[in-house]
This record gives sequence, C-alpha cells and structure tokens, in this order.
Amino acid sequence: KNTTPLYLMQGPVTVFDGGTYAGDARIEDMPPASERLISYAMDLEVEVAPESKPSPDEILNVRLLKGTMFVERKYVRLLKYAVKNSGDESKKVLVEYPVEPEWKLVNPKEPAEKTRSEYRFTVEAKPGEPASLALEFQRTETQGIGLSDINDNTIRIYQSAKVVRDEVKQALAEIVRRKQELAGVAQERTEREQEIAQISEEQTRIRENMSRLDRTGELYSRYVKKFSQQEDRIEALRDEIAGFQKKENELKKALDDYLMGLN
Repeated sequence: KNTTPLYLMQGPVTVFDGGTYAGDARIEDMPPASERLISYAMDLEVEVAPESKPSPDEILNVRLLKGTMFVERKYVRLLKYAVKNSGDESKKVLVEYPVEPEWKLVNPKEPAEKTRSEYRFTVEAKPGEPASLALEFQRTETQGIGLSDINDNTIRIYQSAKVVRDEVKQALAEIVRRKQELAGVAQERTEREQEIAQISEEQTRIRENMSRLDRTGELYSRYVKKFSQQEDRIEALRDEIAGFQKKENELKKALDDYLMGLN
C-alpha cells in the first residue's frame, strides 16, 4: 500500500521480512493510498492443485419465431482447488481467477477481493490439514437455429426437454411430420430419376449391339421392340417426376409458410 502522498513510479522493489531479505518484485505506477498485490517469492511449504470438473449444458428455454428456433442454454463451470500446507504455521492462501464478463460467479456468492481483471478467494490452510476451495460459474447463451436446416433427430432432442412448453413441442412435431412428407415425395422422385438413368444406360448397350446386327434379323427386331417399350416407360416416368416435382414444390412452400408463421 502506498501510504505516502506521492506517486510511486513503476519499477523493482525489494521485500524484507523482519529485517531479512525475502525477495524481489516489480510494481506498476501507484497513486497515493492505492494497493497492489505482489509476488516476491515461492512458498515451498504450500501446494495448490487445481481441478476442473466437466458439467453438461442445460436447456432453459426454447421458442420458435419466423422459421428460427431460439434455444437458451445454461453452461456451468466447476473448479476445485486442493491446498496442502506442509509447514508449521497456518497460512492464508489467495487463489486468483480471471474475471470473464460472460461468466457469473455463483459459488461463493462474493470473492474475498475483486479487481478489474481478477477474483481473489481466500483459503485458510492449517498445518497438516487438507483445505479446499470450490468455485462455480454460470453463463447463459441464446442460439438461433434455422428450423429448415436441422434434422428430425435434433428436433426430437428439443421435444423431449422438460422445459419446452407443450405448444412448442406440438409445433416441432408438426415440422417433423411436414418434413417427412416432403422427404417421402422427394424420395419417390429420386427413385424414378434413378430408373430413367438405368434405362438410359441399358439403351446405350442396346444401341451398340444393334449397330453390329442385321436389321432384318429376329434379335434386331426384339431390340427395336424393347427400345420402344423403354421409351414409353421413360415418358411415363418423366410425367410422374413432373407430378412429384410439383407436389414437392407445393409441400416445400407450405412448410416455409408454416415456419414463417410460427410465433
């Protein structure tokens, strides 16, 4: 602590303990009456072992608005410090932890000290007795997710969350139903497109064979008949594809309208 009426310039300082040299440190500029915490030596009798405990995030709220699902989550950070004092005297240990604006200190409710950049917590370490410090921080975050971009399994995860209201669950179930109906129509269209591709591949092979055959032969006539049947099938498939494409577009527009109408 600067107990003088003068400003102390930054620079090195030497620390004495009872008239005995204890170590060196460096301080920043110090106005009158200001305080700084300095580290000047290593205490070999005290050990501090930090441990971080994983904690799953928790869904707090889910709401739907104009095609977007807003999910509010709570994240928890759990930390534990084990302190061991091998000396003969009790010692007060200060544990520093950086201040992060998005993380709120929950346990303990207040630190022993707080600066602009650090929390400081006090642990009383008695000789030969284990001491510990438990810290808990929490933060909440709201994430926006496009409903048209998430798959059905992800939607079901939010449907099963207890905090989600029934009306939101019903809307999510309707979204899954509509998306499955749309996927079914798209699958029907894809299957017919694949059949056309298979027929086209076979027709290529038939053309190659026909080019080497006598046009008056029986096999050539069979190929012509089969080719004609395949062309009829392709025409029918294209009509079906056009119908499925039209229905697919209608279902997609209906889904988009439904999503944009959610509130």
